[in-house]
Amino acid sequence: MKKLLFIFGVSQFLFGCSINKDKNSPINDYILSLNLKGSDKIMIIQEKINNNTTIDIFKGKTFYYSGVNKYVKIEGVEEPLYEEESWQKMKNKYANKDTIDQWVKDDYWSLKNFKHQNIVFIKLKDFPNPGKYEKFDFEENYKVFSFSDPIYYKHNKYAVFTIKSTTTDYKDMDTTSILILTKIKGKWTLTEKVGDGIYR
Repeated sequence: MKKLLFIFGVSQFLFGCSINKDKNSPINDYILSLNLKGSDKIMIIQEKINNNTTIDIFKGKTFYYSGVNKYVKIEGVEEPLYEEESWQKMKNKYANKDTIDQWVKDDYWSLKNFKHQNIVFIKLKDFPNPGKYEKFDFEENYKVFSFSDPIYYKHNKYAVFTIKSTTTDYKDMDTTSILILTKIKGKWTLTEKVGDGIYR
């Protein structure tokens, strides 16, 4: 009996390690899909985007329309992929209860999180804001990304994360979207991109 308990405990530990090791696979598979060469440099904002952003964009917004006398869901992920019960489970498991800010200030991306290793990390406060008319020129032009942690949906069939992207030349990180991926032939593959519904 003790032997069985030991084997079970070890197997659970290894399973947990495996999940932890692979938890960023959706992001890494997405970066891989961009067909970057090892020599291609990218930039990543060190602070993570709050999971609450992902959850909110996924749900979209609901408004009451008097003409039809009911609440109508607009934006967000459409049915049948969107299910209120499944979304609620996702929210209960992944919502950040410590902060409502869009950026998580004490949780940072690092090189160990990514398979692509030619990465320049930059703090959000150090990245230029075009709205402030800062004079800031990067020596090279390359892609810039910001990510939330991946969230798993419907018994891990889908992975979802928030992304902001720009280039060091354009410098505008304003657009926010979620990417929805599903596994195809062992790789997380993009199936849908949903914007935050804010028209800028």
